[in-house]
Amino acid sequence: MRAIEAIRRANEPRAPEHSVRFRVACTGSVLVAIAACASLGEVARPVAWIAMLLVSVGMVFSYVTRVRPPGLIKVLVAIGAIASLTWFFHQVASRPPSDITAVEDPLTVLFMSILAVHSFHVPARRDLMFSIGASAGLMAVGAAQAIDLGFGPYALAWVAFGLWALLELWSSASGGGRVSVAGLSASLGGVTCMAAAVFLVLPAPSVGIRINFLSRQGSGGSVSVPGALAGDAGKPAELSRSGTSSGPTRVGGYLGFANSLDTALRGSLSHQVVMWVRAQRPSYWVGETFDSWDGVNWSSTKNTSHPIGDGAPFILPIPEATSTTDQADLQTFFVNTAVADLVFHAESAYELWFPSSTVYYSDDGTIVSPIGVGKGAIYTVDSDVSAPTPNQLREFSGGTGLTPEMQQVYTQLPDPYPQVQALAQSITAGDTNNYDRVESLISWMGAHTHYSTDIPPLPPGADTVDEFLFGNRVGFCEQISTSLAVMLRTLGIPVRETVGYVPGPYNPLTDLYEVQADDAHAWVQVWFPGYGWQSFDPTAAVPLANPSPGATALSDIGKALGRVPVVPVSSVLFGAVSVAVLVRWRRRRPATWAERVARDVERAGHRAGRPRRPSETFAEYAGALDSISGGGDAWARIASYVEASAYGGREPPPETQRQLLSATRRTRLVRIREPVG
Repeated sequence: MRAIEAIRRANEPRAPEHSVRFRVACTGSVLVAIAACASLGEVARPVAWIAMLLVSVGMVFSYVTRVRPPGLIKVLVAIGAIASLTWFFHQVASRPPSDITAVEDPLTVLFMSILAVHSFHVPARRDLMFSIGASAGLMAVGAAQAIDLGFGPYALAWVAFGLWALLELWSSASGGGRVSVAGLSASLGGVTCMAAAVFLVLPAPSVGIRINFLSRQGSGGSVSVPGALAGDAGKPAELSRSGTSSGPTRVGGYLGFANSLDTALRGSLSHQVVMWVRAQRPSYWVGETFDSWDGVNWSSTKNTSHPIGDGAPFILPIPEATSTTDQADLQTFFVNTAVADLVFHAESAYELWFPSSTVYYSDDGTIVSPIGVGKGAIYTVDSDVSAPTPNQLREFSGGTGLTPEMQQVYTQLPDPYPQVQALAQSITAGDTNNYDRVESLISWMGAHTHYSTDIPPLPPGADTVDEFLFGNRVGFCEQISTSLAVMLRTLGIPVRETVGYVPGPYNPLTDLYEVQADDAHAWVQVWFPGYGWQSFDPTAAVPLANPSPGATALSDIGKALGRVPVVPVSSVLFGAVSVAVLVRWRRRRPATWAERVARDVERAGHRAGRPRRPSETFAEYAGALDSISGGGDAWARIASYVEASAYGGREPPPETQRQLLSATRRTRLVRIREPVG
């Protein structure tokens, strides 16, 4: 009986809410939440427009019928909510459980449906608060899928409507009370400081549950030759072509995403965001590798690809080497602009979610898409990343662990390079293992070469490595990594050239790496028995773990402040503060001596513990101060001078004015000597 009584009380009709502003604020928060989810593609725009229209109409209907809601409406709302929940569970049950969007997309539609249906029966304040709470859930679902700061304006708009609704709620609940600007500012400042403090101490993100994202095709298209490299000139389905030193740089040229890598090409790259990457840890994201060097070009003898079918998830061949140091790394790539149809990944990829029925896999680990990879494409790769310590790599210094044929492939050179070999041997003379030899060569190159994309063309017939090491020693990642690879091969160390992307700037708000066009990179991979191919880079460093959002934000703020010109900005700020202080001082400065005396009297009374009351005249206040001082009428006489000046226009002599000002500025409330005159 008690439970039934509690249910009955909970469902008792509440007093209708008459505040129009409160209802408008609640409606605004719901509409913004729906628009935010539609902007992320979690729901079709026509569906979002219909939902927004229904919410608007429903809120108006609820306001008009707030005093006597039709009885049938509550029944229809309940039926609509039950139907929405039934549809939601059916959708979730019919999709793969490993896909996060199997829940998030239907959940978005569920929230929208309930908000639309519920809006036709929100007569009371409690009902409106439910709408705000449901819109918060809708914003949370959207935020989980946001990959850039484009979601920010929606979040700010929702916060603004939510704050407005809370203010109107307080005003309505208090019978029309008003919130002071100072109190509101203090509250906002406190909440902002607390949020900033929490953000700064947040740890680096980590994956707690393995949930794989649904792949999405984006604006790609079919590639005319399945398995061929495409994505040239910004067109995702156009077959890539080798670049030329005289023509515009193409995907097949400077970026290296073609069947060969021409180190004679020169080009420059923009800061455009190519893709966003969410990963368990930062890594070198591999596109393709090369094993054959001819003095100018890299190519691959292991680029024969074969199809892997049956759709996602694709199970890729086992990597050539695995070890106990392997760490799982789940990466999701969100493509922002057309890129090569390579499937980028961290080493070593073994499972792939991709929006096609087939992918092409080469023996060197290169993965090629049969469709163009354009804007909006999403794919996920699961990798095992080997992370041995330097000491573990030093232990394997004898033998290569490769077959003689593979040893020959990865140490192949077009000529003996005697001068390069002599240099490499002199640099590594004191090293006893391959790891230290690699590090010694990298250190030497860092001290004796210079990185620049502005380098002269390679002379006709010249060898890239000879020109770089014994010529100007200026180059970018392709010349530097190639020279390191050749130096290692002259020492008999198996190595291959690798191209792909390094992590771009980490965005602490989205938890994504913003990979830019100029993050396209070339580096070397060295073979270590038991650990496989290990990446080494003379020109870039990849952090060992994801940074914490707070540390990244502080670093970005520090860098931004470091670029601010101190002297001009300081001068402007000093001038602005000085003008503001002067204006405020002039506004607060008493206009007449009588006003100055009156303020001094009030300060003296306040120090004595007797402030002036709002309803008290100045003469009455002066009389009260005379009582405190032990009798007499000195303060009353001062008040008479002040009132005669303020209301009668009778000014005392200058000497009397000075005496009055001097008397009232004493620090203690004492009997004041009567002024002369």
